[in-house]
Order: sequence, then C-alpha cells, then structure tokens
Amino acid sequence: MPRPSLESKPRLAPGCRLSDVVGQEATLLMPEGALKLRGPGLQIIRSCDGQHTLAEIVATLQKEFRKADPKKVESDTAEFLEQLKNRRAVDFE
Repeated sequence: MPRPSLESKPRLAPGCRLSDVVGQEATLLMPEGALKLRGPGLQIIRSCDGQHTLAEIVATLQKEFRKADPKKVESDTAEFLEQLKNRRAVDFE
C-alpha cells in the first residue's frame, strides 16, 4: 500500500475516537483495540480531522521539533499514519 500523499487529509475512521480526558493518558479508541498516545503521536491524531493536509501536519511538527531532521519528521509522520490506516483507524480524503 503506498504512503499517503502530502496533499491527503487524514481523519479518524468511523468507529474511532480520541479519548483525551484531563488527568488520564490520551487513548485512540478503535473497534479492534486501543492505542495510548503522547508526544508527536497525540499531536498527529489531534490533527486528523479531515481539514488538515499531511503537509500541514508535518510542517507543524517540524516547527515544534526544529532539531529533528525535517525529512525524518515527514517520513515518520507518514509511516505512523500509514500504520494507523492499515489498522483501519485513519482514512484519507
């Protein structure tokens, strides 16, 4: 399966939601399980609203993690979303 393009707009798949309650660890709830989130993973999932492109998400992360290699940030973000797509937790518009 090819990686998502930078123009694609990720969004949580039907049946998936982010549980982000103050005082508890953020969790992506999926029909087939759950995934604890923090750091960049949590930021990525919060941006998966079908409005932000992958390029916009990557740009935001690159600004926050300036010391990281920009190409690695892009590659890691795309790979993370690709894995979530394979788990049917994220769709792309």
